[in-house]
Amino acid sequence: MSEPDPRRSTTRKRRRTLIVIAVALAVLVPAGTHLALAYGNRPLAVTDGQRATMSDEAVRFLAEMRPLFLPDALTSVLVTSDRLIQERQNFAAQEKIVEDELIARYGLTLDRETIGGVPVTVVTPPAIAPDRRNQIAINIHGGGFFLGTARDRVGLLMAHELGVRVYSIDYTLAPEARYPRAVNESLAVYRELVRRHSPADIVGVASSAGGNLLTATVLKAKAEGLPMIAALALFTPVTDLTGVGDSVAANDRRDGLVANLRVEVPARFYAGDEPLNSPGISPVYADYDADFPPTVLTTGTRDLNLSDIVRLTWRLDDAGVETRLLVSEGMWHGFHWEPALPEAIQARADAVEFLRDRLAVPAR
Repeated sequence: MSEPDPRRSTTRKRRRTLIVIAVALAVLVPAGTHLALAYGNRPLAVTDGQRATMSDEAVRFLAEMRPLFLPDALTSVLVTSDRLIQERQNFAAQEKIVEDELIARYGLTLDRETIGGVPVTVVTPPAIAPDRRNQIAINIHGGGFFLGTARDRVGLLMAHELGVRVYSIDYTLAPEARYPRAVNESLAVYRELVRRHSPADIVGVASSAGGNLLTATVLKAKAEGLPMIAALALFTPVTDLTGVGDSVAANDRRDGLVANLRVEVPARFYAGDEPLNSPGISPVYADYDADFPPTVLTTGTRDLNLSDIVRLTWRLDDAGVETRLLVSEGMWHGFHWEPALPEAIQARADAVEFLRDRLAVPAR
């Protein structure tokens, strides 16, 4: 009898190992685990030297964060349309707790309208200063193009901190909708609001994927000949879907946002047939001129999108657009929406100051 081929035995062992890993991950990554900001894997590393330059609250937050790191080979298997929709439902249920608390704490009123054929949530603070009564903000929520609602924290926080009514767009999410539907819906709302209000009385605010959509919307509005609004605040925006840039590699496993998921989800479920370097879905590649609204951008030294945001800032600056880049020490993607985090409070306050300084002051 011939001796068994050791190479075949090794191959079988490797195959069994891969099957065991796949099954284990399928069990350990249930539909209820948030794919991009999941808890339950391993903590992010924070050294004593890093702690020295961050607030105690930020250090505790990082210690509790458990991003989910999936091997590249398994993301296409585990990340499906059905799972994204389930993630959305779970995320909304958890966020509702925080949103309800913010609404009650700040005495906010929420109303639903249809503007330009698109559902919008209007967030109104309990008291608006006389010189701000005609001023509004347009908010486009974040969530990787597949999560989130128009009740998002940033819209609520901006209504309170900016002190104006916020029109938060309830755009259609991926995977049900691919590019350019969300941009077109946002443009329809923009078009109607600049007709109802003086553009000098309007600012735009947006987070993460919402920052991508807001930038693309304003670019499309400009191409259509619509008037430009007073200013934009882009909080840790996603500006490049191609996945290039230093921070995508350098900050992977330092941020709560995970590189392979950050790249793969938009590419597979949002971009559709559009090339990933198209200006419509990767605004860092768009052409700008000095008529683009003044823009403040926030990011953090741990933000996976840091490079994309720096590159967009330089493109705007080179075009003559008034810009301000706020880089917060030790902060991660989406840190700005934590209501009580000192670094988030500071970043939002500076962004609010930028917006207020560019809004028309006299009441009309």
